[in-house]
Amino acid sequence: MKVKELLMSLAIAVMADLFIGLFFDAIYSAPEYEDFCGLDGPRAFKDRFEVPPETCENVYFVYEEEISQCNLAEGSPRFDYDEEGCQVYSDCNYCSSEFSAANEEYNRNLFFIISPIAIALILIGLFYSFEVAASGFMFGGVLLLIYSTGRYFSDMSKFMRVFVVFIELVLLLWIAKKKMDKK
Repeated sequence: MKVKELLMSLAIAVMADLFIGLFFDAIYSAPEYEDFCGLDGPRAFKDRFEVPPETCENVYFVYEEEISQCNLAEGSPRFDYDEEGCQVYSDCNYCSSEFSAANEEYNRNLFFIISPIAIALILIGLFYSFEVAASGFMFGGVLLLIYSTGRYFSDMSKFMRVFVVFIELVLLLWIAKKKMDKK
């Protein structure tokens, strides 16, 4: 393959992946942190940061059990201030864990939507007769497969990671063999 053909194949791969990525971003948006936790995040702070009076007890010592239970439940302890300016435990905020759960579901759905499209691109590249475009589609499909797996990879169980990567490797080896048999 000549340099111009190689560059055109790379351009087709990148543009195909950009198109698919932008298309799904337009119709299926990722969860936004602010939708779960607001603009200020999971913790409520006083408008001004000041050193608490020496009469205040250590809030972590006083509310050790509540803070520990909140952390174990994957929440974020929130604090308010009493009339003397001392920090007091308010409640447990679960917005971060709710956002993480929504993001995990989004990544899983994206994996199950984009992986078949990636495989379809690879197969199009396998059967398309115009070699430059075929190479671009195949490489774009491989990149898209890597991307979709990477999005969901950290949320998969260890066994599922091995299984998915094994299936993808077998698929790519089969396609590579088919491509070589055509030559």
